[in-house]
Amino acid sequence: MILFLQERANSGLGFESLASTIVYALLGISITVGAIAALNVIFKLDLHKELVEDQNIAFGVAIGGFAIAIAIILGSTILS
Repeated sequence: MILFLQERANSGLGFESLASTIVYALLGISITVGAIAALNVIFKLDLHKELVEDQNIAFGVAIGGFAIAIAIILGSTILS
Protein backbone atom coordinates (compact mmCIF):
# COMPACT_ATOMS: atom_id res chain seq x y z
CA MET A 1 0.00 0.00 0.00
CA ILE A 2 2.80 2.42 0.85
CA LEU A 3 4.53 1.66 -2.44
CA PHE A 4 1.33 2.46 -4.31
CA LEU A 5 1.00 5.81 -2.51
CA GLN A 6 4.62 6.69 -3.25
CA GLU A 7 4.09 5.96 -6.95
CA ARG A 8 1.00 8.18 -6.95
CA ALA A 9 2.92 10.98 -5.22
CA ASN A 10 5.68 10.84 -7.85
CA SER A 11 3.37 10.52 -10.85
CA GLY A 12 3.85 14.15 -11.90
CA LEU A 13 0.30 15.33 -11.28
CA GLY A 14 1.05 18.97 -10.79
CA PHE A 15 -0.36 22.33 -11.72
CA GLU A 16 0.40 21.90 -15.43
CA SER A 17 -1.54 18.66 -15.65
CA LEU A 18 -4.47 20.15 -13.78
CA ALA A 19 -4.47 23.28 -15.93
CA SER A 20 -4.34 21.34 -19.19
CA THR A 21 -7.18 19.09 -18.01
CA ILE A 22 -9.33 22.11 -17.20
CA VAL A 23 -8.52 23.77 -20.53
CA TYR A 24 -9.33 20.61 -22.50
CA ALA A 25 -12.55 20.11 -20.53
CA LEU A 26 -13.71 23.66 -21.25
CA LEU A 27 -12.69 23.33 -24.89
CA GLY A 28 -14.57 20.04 -25.23
CA ILE A 29 -17.72 21.45 -23.61
CA SER A 30 -17.66 24.56 -25.79
CA ILE A 31 -17.14 22.55 -28.99
CA THR A 32 -19.97 20.17 -28.04
CA VAL A 33 -22.36 23.03 -27.30
CA GLY A 34 -21.28 24.75 -30.53
CA ALA A 35 -21.89 21.59 -32.53
CA ILE A 36 -25.38 21.21 -31.08
CA ALA A 37 -26.11 24.89 -31.77
CA ALA A 38 -24.89 24.41 -35.36
CA LEU A 39 -27.15 21.37 -35.67
CA ASN A 40 -30.02 23.53 -34.45
CA VAL A 41 -29.31 26.19 -37.10
CA ILE A 42 -28.61 23.80 -39.99
CA PHE A 43 -31.84 21.85 -39.58
CA LYS A 44 -33.83 24.92 -38.46
CA LEU A 45 -34.98 23.26 -35.26
CA ASP A 46 -36.16 24.76 -32.00
CA LEU A 47 -34.47 22.64 -29.35
CA HIS A 48 -36.45 24.07 -26.47
CA LYS A 49 -39.80 23.55 -28.19
CA GLU A 50 -38.97 20.00 -29.27
CA LEU A 51 -37.62 18.90 -25.89
CA VAL A 52 -39.70 20.82 -23.36
CA GLU A 53 -43.01 21.72 -24.96
CA ASP A 54 -43.50 18.75 -27.30
CA GLN A 55 -41.60 16.33 -25.00
CA ASN A 56 -40.07 14.61 -28.02
CA ILE A 57 -38.14 11.76 -26.42
CA ALA A 58 -36.70 10.51 -29.72
CA PHE A 59 -35.27 13.94 -30.45
CA GLY A 60 -33.69 14.06 -26.98
CA VAL A 61 -32.11 10.65 -27.51
CA ALA A 62 -30.79 11.75 -30.92
CA ILE A 63 -29.26 14.94 -29.47
CA GLY A 64 -27.76 12.92 -26.60
CA GLY A 65 -26.23 10.46 -29.06
CA PHE A 66 -24.84 13.32 -31.11
CA ALA A 67 -23.28 14.85 -27.98
CA ILE A 68 -21.73 11.50 -27.00
CA ALA A 69 -20.34 11.03 -30.51
CA ILE A 70 -18.75 14.49 -30.46
CA ALA A 71 -17.34 13.76 -26.99
CA ILE A 72 -15.77 10.49 -28.18
CA ILE A 73 -14.20 12.23 -31.16
CA LEU A 74 -12.85 15.04 -28.99
CA GLY A 75 -11.54 12.61 -26.38
CA SER A 76 -9.69 10.52 -28.91
CA THR A 77 -8.26 13.65 -30.51
CA ILE A 78 -6.99 14.95 -27.19
CA LEU A 79 -5.44 11.60 -26.25
CA SER A 80 -3.60 11.21 -29.56
